Amino acid sequence: MTDILITGGSDGIGLAAAKLLAARADTRVTLVARNEASLRQAVDQLPGSGHDFIVADLSQPDGVDLVARRLGAKHYNVLINNAGAGFYGRFAELSLDDQLRMMRLNMESVIVLSHVYLCQAKAGDALVNTASFLAYAPLPGAAAYSATKAFVATLSEALWWEHKERGVYVLGFSPGVTATRFHGMAGKSVATFPQVLVQPPERAARELESALRRRRSPRVITGLATRLMIGLLSLVSRRAAINVMGTSSPIERSHGENART
Repeated sequence: MTDILITGGSDGIGLAAAKLLAARADTRVTLVARNEASLRQAVDQLPGSGHDFIVADLSQPDGVDLVARRLGAKHYNVLINNAGAGFYGRFAELSLDDQLRMMRLNMESVIVLSHVYLCQAKAGDALVNTASFLAYAPLPGAAAYSATKAFVATLSEALWWEHKERGVYVLGFSPGVTATRFHGMAGKSVATFPQVLVQPPERAARELESALRRRRSPRVITGLATRLMIGLLSLVSRRAAINVMGTSSPIERSHGENART
């Protein structure tokens, strides 16, 4: 039996990945999110049986501790740290408290849960940390969010090297622009992004599932167009790259609304 725990699993990429992974034979999935009703609905959508959920707010110490205790008490073959939050707006105009709460969710919860998991992981196990393509192309108007995702991406790639000799796979998973509730909740429609960059959550989840099967690379950036964009931006000066990203900045359209999975 394969047991998988996915944070941020009640919708978006987390739920899409859960559906794909639950379809494997002898696989049980545990979903983590803040809203119990959403979690119950999500679990009902999963193929197979024996699935479970944990109601926890990972921006709060009690929520992180609850999930950490579950990881300490039960062995999971795969942990996917997918929960995250984001804000659109000028850094200095956004609430500092809100941004610090986002940092706790996007970084501190990932550190704590990754540490608990890796301390007892066995050969064949896997840890996936969801970052973002913005880890490699920071977006003005989402400065702190981009920084948290760069942290997650860097952490994950270093952990890949540290644990590969143990036979434990670590992946920094960086989705491109994904058509989920994230953007609408932040006050920026996904339709405002170049459509060539936009992907449904199911497509991103397929790339995650494929990476877990192959276990070759410490980094996956989803979407061919997104990978090409990141490659091109790496060839120009940082000034030019940030100017390019700034042209698609949401800060003139939105001021400080929050998106979360």
